[in-house]
Amino acid sequence: MSRPGRPPGLFSRFARRLYGQDREAYLTIRAGTNSLEITAHVDSRDSVGINKMVIFCLDLTAAVIAHRQGRGPDFLVHDSHLFDGVDDRQVTEALTLAAEVAAEEGLQYVATFNSDKLERARLGGFDPAPYVIEPRLNDTFDEGGLFGFQF
Repeated sequence: MSRPGRPPGLFSRFARRLYGQDREAYLTIRAGTNSLEITAHVDSRDSVGINKMVIFCLDLTAAVIAHRQGRGPDFLVHDSHLFDGVDDRQVTEALTLAAEVAAEEGLQYVATFNSDKLERARLGGFDPAPYVIEPRLNDTFDEGGLFGFQF
């Protein structure tokens, strides 16, 4: 059984928060000949959405551990592509989890979202209002980008 504050325990906690306590979720880290061998797994039927949430949980785990040890930045950034193909319930739960973990650990969580996906998370129970900061980027007008660039 992994300890809750260690990487495998954190990963399992995060993944089970998204998919339930009955879903097998584990992280193994082994020293290979020339590198670390890291396996992050959540039981699924090769779901693209679940695989993306495995990345989310692994990133969140790494950010927390690095921050606790003073070896990483105090923020984690995810692009909207990470959430493409992910069930709206898991997106809602992932944003809620990231907000809670960020507050507990003294981190900042930054995610870019298309407004329709963020609206579905809001309808699912996540309130983005306290976390949305200015300037709010959009592609409606020429000035909707950042520093004169359109994304």
